[in-house]
Amino acid sequence: MKGSIRTSPRVGDVPRRRRKKEPGRETLLRISYLEWLVEKFGADTVAEWQDPPVTFQEWKRERELAAHEAA
Repeated sequence: MKGSIRTSPRVGDVPRRRRKKEPGRETLLRISYLEWLVEKFGADTVAEWQDPPVTFQEWKRERELAAHEAA
């Protein structure tokens, strides 16, 4: 048996935890888009749609234009 293999953990040995991953910018935008759809049209209506009346790309473009005009 190798000397480097331990059969019991050392006292005070705590495994390292991974840092939580931050969601990407695009993911956060998609979440905002879905929240906006539910807020504007209602959850029941949104749940029945196959294709939303306002696509993500259209919503994103409108939002960018509004931010540009406000600046």
